[in-house]
Amino acid sequence: MNILRYTTIAASLAVPMAVGAHDYSYVEGGYVSVDRGRDEDGGLRIAGSVPFTAAANGFAEFSDTGDFQQLSIGGQWHTQIATHLDFTAGASLEYVDSGPADDTGLGLRAGLRWLSPNGRFEVNPEIRSVEVFDDRATSLHVAGLAALSPTISAIAAVQGGDDGRVELGLRAYF
Repeated sequence: MNILRYTTIAASLAVPMAVGAHDYSYVEGGYVSVDRGRDEDGGLRIAGSVPFTAAANGFAEFSDTGDFQQLSIGGQWHTQIATHLDFTAGASLEYVDSGPADDTGLGLRAGLRWLSPNGRFEVNPEIRSVEVFDDRATSLHVAGLAALSPTISAIAAVQGGDDGRVELGLRAYF
């Protein structure tokens, strides 16, 4: 009896539940303010996601605040864990150019995507960890989205911890 129960649990983690209301086909961009401890710089942020399968997507994000640029490219697994709620986990290759120095490292992230029952609001809390320059930065990133139309949402995000930032912009689904 226990073997059947554990097999069922393992299968539910390997195969996504019913396709949820979350869309992993989007591009977004806007303003970002990055606080690196010494100073705070503002600039441009562009990001996107494209589905590979029903349970996996690729993502990319680029931030440029003058003397600091960061590029993240990775893959993410996601599954619906409740109605309107997805669990996500991913890994990325990170490239950081900070003035005279640059480095390539790795990133890990895990979080949730919750969509309001009416589909107009979304909240995405996520823990992110990035290791570059032989230093690990771990932060909590929380994004909120409000639908302006069926294909456009306003997005605002705040990140705190070792890597602080604020983001404002728009997301377009395709």
